[in-house]
Amino acid sequence: MHAAFVDRAPLLCLLLWMLLCGLASACEAPPDPVDGGTADASADDAGALVDAGPAHPATLSAAGLYRDVVGGDLAEGVLAYDVRYPLWSDGSTKRRYLLLPEGATIDTSDPDGWRFPVGTRAFKEFAVDGRPIETRLLWKVGERDWVRVAYVYREDGEDADAAPGGVVDALGTAHDVPDVAGCFNCHRGAADFLLGVSANQLDRASFDAWTRAGVLPDGTRWGEPPGDDAQRAALGYLHGNCGHCHTERHPLAMHRSLRLSLPVGLDDPLEAPVWRTSVEQVALHDIGGARQLLVPGDPDASQIYVRMGLRGDLGMPPLGTEAVDPDGRAAIERWIRQSPLP
Repeated sequence: MHAAFVDRAPLLCLLLWMLLCGLASACEAPPDPVDGGTADASADDAGALVDAGPAHPATLSAAGLYRDVVGGDLAEGVLAYDVRYPLWSDGSTKRRYLLLPEGATIDTSDPDGWRFPVGTRAFKEFAVDGRPIETRLLWKVGERDWVRVAYVYREDGEDADAAPGGVVDALGTAHDVPDVAGCFNCHRGAADFLLGVSANQLDRASFDAWTRAGVLPDGTRWGEPPGDDAQRAALGYLHGNCGHCHTERHPLAMHRSLRLSLPVGLDDPLEAPVWRTSVEQVALHDIGGARQLLVPGDPDASQIYVRMGLRGDLGMPPLGTEAVDPDGRAAIERWIRQSPLP
């Protein structure tokens, strides 16, 4: 045998093996990209590094949110508000506040994407069994720049310290405080980063009070999910708990087609994005025999319902919770059982 051929034989074999492997991979059916993967909403799907954002005050008392004692009297101009479809946080109690620059209003010209003036501060207090654990702060310091950080209370409760890296089991509870990357990954699905302060989320009392105070311009539309009680409860829950990631604005949309956000002014519940993108759609995972995202009339065959009952890699939502929301899951079960066949 020619010596040159002998010398090249190992290389030729390697190239042939690589070619055969490539052909085999090309013949495999690609995975259906409808469903999320094992790290759906927590992964940085845009492929970019998530930085810590703008600089934040080191302590909660330095953020200008309270008159004197942290957790006591609020600073002048702070607006308390409630939401209709709160994000499930393992049963912790929450109080929500907004502080706008003096005389400012919210731009509500896009009913599905309210925008906030530079200087807006939104903060949310979390308590477990009556004990304050953390306060999360979003502070708009530029047209596209938001301070995003959580403050963990000290043992004496007199102040709270910034925890940009997050805290697991804060103050000896089962409550986990998110890091700045976790805040970024959820909030970047909003039109202007702030979630909850929106037409679909503000409760009626808050909406009316803000309208009277001039915080919301005249003609601002209040959102209302369509359908009967079961449909409104389910569509609202999915919007408030899942819609910020499963929306066109989030990078997750590049890889997954499931949409759970709810546009303002929708009249027909069967035109809701969740219905149009989930009914009889094959999921990426087979979980306990549930292979489709939504099977009308059969919650146990619907992964939207099944994954709500899980925690860990395949659980939904994937962040900020270690316990299943029984009431939320029951609302989704009721909705699926009563849903009409396509």
